[in-house]
Amino acid sequence: MRSLLKEINLTLISTVFMSSWLAIMPSAATPPLGTHIKLSAIPNTCDLGGIRAKNGQRIRSGRLIRSAALTKLSHHDKWVLNKQHHVKVVLDFRSIGEIHQAPDKKLTGSHYHRLSVMSDPNFGVHTTSQYAAQLAAKQPNNMELFYQKMVLQSHSVKAYRAMFNYLLKQKSGAVLYHCTYGKDRTGIATMLILSSLGIPKATIMKNYLASNKYLKATTTKEYKQMKHYTHNRKVLVNLKRSKTAHAAYLNAAYAAVYHRSGSMKHYLSHEMRLSKHDVQLLRQMYLTK
Repeated sequence: MRSLLKEINLTLISTVFMSSWLAIMPSAATPPLGTHIKLSAIPNTCDLGGIRAKNGQRIRSGRLIRSAALTKLSHHDKWVLNKQHHVKVVLDFRSIGEIHQAPDKKLTGSHYHRLSVMSDPNFGVHTTSQYAAQLAAKQPNNMELFYQKMVLQSHSVKAYRAMFNYLLKQKSGAVLYHCTYGKDRTGIATMLILSSLGIPKATIMKNYLASNKYLKATTTKEYKQMKHYTHNRKVLVNLKRSKTAHAAYLNAAYAAVYHRSGSMKHYLSHEMRLSKHDVQLLRQMYLTK
């Protein structure tokens, strides 16, 4: 696995990214990126309804919701998700340690499933001093490698494969899926879901980068807290890298997908094990004219 990651890290990132850069630049006619759901203490929640596919259809509203963790839901927030957005299934991509440390507030009538994307049961669990030490040791391309791991490592692949199994079963109501901030593990999930629905890469990228807008206050707060703890420049630089969505990160995942399977279509078939019938069913269930 390490040799594969090293092999694709510099070569594919540079070639694939440069060739696709124009394709992901914002255009004057930006397609809808979904609807931001305003919750009291969870800033990065979005209904993907309205996003246009290549065939001209759009994602149905109230069917797919990407989000940050539901740890601080107020009673009103629960009402919004239950009554206005009809959430029936919650998929939690966090580690067991993260879930125990900050469990989701449960939604009445919703089925909750743990689909830890990372194999480390304590991924994301640390004290400030431990986190600072981890950041100090990271390389500048750490986030690119992280995104590659999420589409290559068997544990991660199995988690996203299970995600699709739940999507194929949910014929009504909304599936809400999330990690901690709704940016990285959730960003990969959204890339895969939207790809299966025939959404253009340019739209997927814009949807991914929108997290920067909604997480700005959270990122600023955490940066100030870390700066109060340490002035180590490497720690602060790597903290910014890890808390920000960059096109290079998602493109690293695309590069890994292309390297392993040749195309996103083949990756969805071979790694996510989606048959042609599965893809057709997903589009019937989640797209509308």
